[in-house]
Amino acid sequence: MGTLKALYWSAMKQFLCTIAIVMSVVSLAVSASAQGEKWELVGTKDEIVSYRREVAGSPVIAMRGEAVVDASIVRVASVLLDTARLPQWMDRLAEARRIRTEGPRHYVEYDRATVPFPLSNRDFVVETWVEVDAAKKQLLLKAHSVVDPSAPETGLVRGEVLSSTFTLTAVDHGQRTRVVAEVHTDPKGSIPKWMVNLTQKSWAHTTIMGLRAQVRKAGVSDDPAVKAFLEKSGLLE
Repeated sequence: MGTLKALYWSAMKQFLCTIAIVMSVVSLAVSASAQGEKWELVGTKDEIVSYRREVAGSPVIAMRGEAVVDASIVRVASVLLDTARLPQWMDRLAEARRIRTEGPRHYVEYDRATVPFPLSNRDFVVETWVEVDAAKKQLLLKAHSVVDPSAPETGLVRGEVLSSTFTLTAVDHGQRTRVVAEVHTDPKGSIPKWMVNLTQKSWAHTTIMGLRAQVRKAGVSDDPAVKAFLEKSGLLE
């Protein structure tokens, strides 16, 4: 009996030791992952804070911008969801159109972007959908590249939007909107990745400044469908 107990406790100690080692490895992996996802401050200009982040396994960096836009969350969301007008305010975007619609808040769009000579222009096929975080009172617009049969065949280099998120939060009793914009895009082709990373440092500032200008333009109004959705979601005060 004593021998059996000794064998039992010996096996149990080995088991617990193995669990401790596994948990230690997992802990280190999680810690390393969190450090790898830490945003690095690029700078602040026009009250827009820009960040960059190295992404494991990718040669291109991710960018992030945080700022307040002087417009309601309804107006900001209406502008972001107005696909046809995106070229009016998004830098170097020459064309944007929906090619397949799954619903008012889930669709696939085709985008064509210009790049400086002598490089060739790029295009993208992007799936976009809208989510609501009711607990945080936030509206999220998420997007990433997809392969879609509705996409036109072109001779352009097709870039890849690995991830893109606009997070909107109403502030100042709904009079203004806090915008957090994140993007991780690879234009593909022969453009040196160091050049891509260098030029993308200004993405957050350029994008949010364009958004600020667009919400103030004459003829830009609140989309009734967007407003109804936000009211139903409980995001409006």
